Amino acid sequence: MKIRNKFTVYNIIMLITPIILIGVISVCFLITFIMKYPVWELNITRASLLDPKVFSQALGEFFKNNPTAIMYVAIWLSLCALVMIITTSIVTHRMTKSVEKPISELMKAADCIREGNLDFEVMGSDYEEIDSLCRNFDAMRMELKRAREKEKYMKKERNMLLANISHDLKTPITSIKGYIDGIRDGVADTPEKLNRYLDTISAKAETIDDLVNNLSMFSKLELSKMVFNYEITDINAFLSEFIEDYRLDIEKNGVTLISEISPEQAMTRLDREKMSRVFANIADNAVKYRSQNDPTVTVSSVKRGDGVYISVSDNGIGIDEKELTKVFEGFYRADASRSIKGSGLGLGIVKQIVEKHGGKIWLRSAGQGKGTTAEIYLPTIERN
Repeated sequence: MKIRNKFTVYNIIMLITPIILIGVISVCFLITFIMKYPVWELNITRASLLDPKVFSQALGEFFKNNPTAIMYVAIWLSLCALVMIITTSIVTHRMTKSVEKPISELMKAADCIREGNLDFEVMGSDYEEIDSLCRNFDAMRMELKRAREKEKYMKKERNMLLANISHDLKTPITSIKGYIDGIRDGVADTPEKLNRYLDTISAKAETIDDLVNNLSMFSKLELSKMVFNYEITDINAFLSEFIEDYRLDIEKNGVTLISEISPEQAMTRLDREKMSRVFANIADNAVKYRSQNDPTVTVSSVKRGDGVYISVSDNGIGIDEKELTKVFEGFYRADASRSIKGSGLGLGIVKQIVEKHGGKIWLRSAGQGKGTTAEIYLPTIERN
């Protein structure tokens, strides 16, 4: 019930209850008067009592002849006043109590939140407005609790990330230092050996550069400081170009790349450089977690409705269903891939770039050892 309606009910009760009680008391006192003080002795007709002057004279004469009657009138007045005070106090107390209780609960809840305690439940109220406030307050508490749990989880993952990054940086740096020391000490005493040492140093430096670039891009996306240069582009033509440019990098790892790009034109608002990073990260994951038996990666697209749907499928190690959404969180790597090198930032970067394009991305996998499919939706633009 709304507060206004409930208060109206209380006001009606506050008005009617005293009237009824005073009426009962008055009837009782009137009967007592008639029995104790017969008024026929005044010799006044009922019709004459309608005259205020006669009525006042008769009343004065009555109390003069019956002075004890004044006590009964005083008792009657006192009882009427007492009835008014008691009923008003009781109704007002119940009315204020019904409002104070949920407000007191909200104050206690606010104190608990200020002290960092979120393990409680805010009770509701009979009043619609206060009940809505209680529900919203409890929803805020639940949201804070979820945020705290997520913060704990992210802190744990960040610590793991720092450990992984430290390891991932230390390993190639140690190798680089070792090969440089080997060159200085004359271990690379032939041109072939020297070239092999330099190639290894270059590869290790490239690994460090990729890791630093990923960290830099992720932090810029998180802080919304990444600049996007959009242009209207045919996404299918873009994908075909990307596949041909990236084919050698994929196939040199023994992975077969299959292209099933639709020939239909699909114009989208695209930052070519950032979107290249999206598909490069997805393709790198497909290669990194590839199957040991005839690994393949299939890229397909189809225009449907107001957008284009792009799929990147592999027959690799797959992902557990419970981890399909978690892998898009920064610093996260699925348990099955903990032993595989990587910062866990790749898909976090992918998700943010796709969403900056107004699109969506999700993963599908039948489970461990059954491959993974990355699905991307991008809105299309109809050109006149």
